[in-house]
Amino acid sequence: MTNPNLDDADDKPLDPAVERVQRRLRRLLLIAGLTLGIGILAVFAGIIYRLSTFGDKAPAVPSGAAAVAEASVPLGARLVSSNIAGNRVVLTYEHPGGTTLIFVDAKSLAVVGRLDLKPKADVPQ
Repeated sequence: MTNPNLDDADDKPLDPAVERVQRRLRRLLLIAGLTLGIGILAVFAGIIYRLSTFGDKAPAVPSGAAAVAEASVPLGARLVSSNIAGNRVVLTYEHPGGTTLIFVDAKSLAVVGRLDLKPKADVPQ
């Protein structure tokens, strides 16, 4: 017995233009699916990496040990101010030759920058 719902039109070959469009759509769908899959894998890899390295960071200064850092300042300098900006400490010294700013990394206590401000004699007031 034959099924009346089946139509013989489904078995006909497609028009060549329609077939090209269908192939192009299949290719675009494959590219989109692969891109999505790679993106999802990258996100999961990032999450797994973060979870596996969580808490592995050693402190910059071992606990119980005193941190020591040295910075040279001009003779006769006095500390005027100290400021904290993010993970940087800025020390401002005044001395007879002008003002000096020393930038120190708060975690490692390493001097990361120095700015010497010297007065200029020919500046109009």
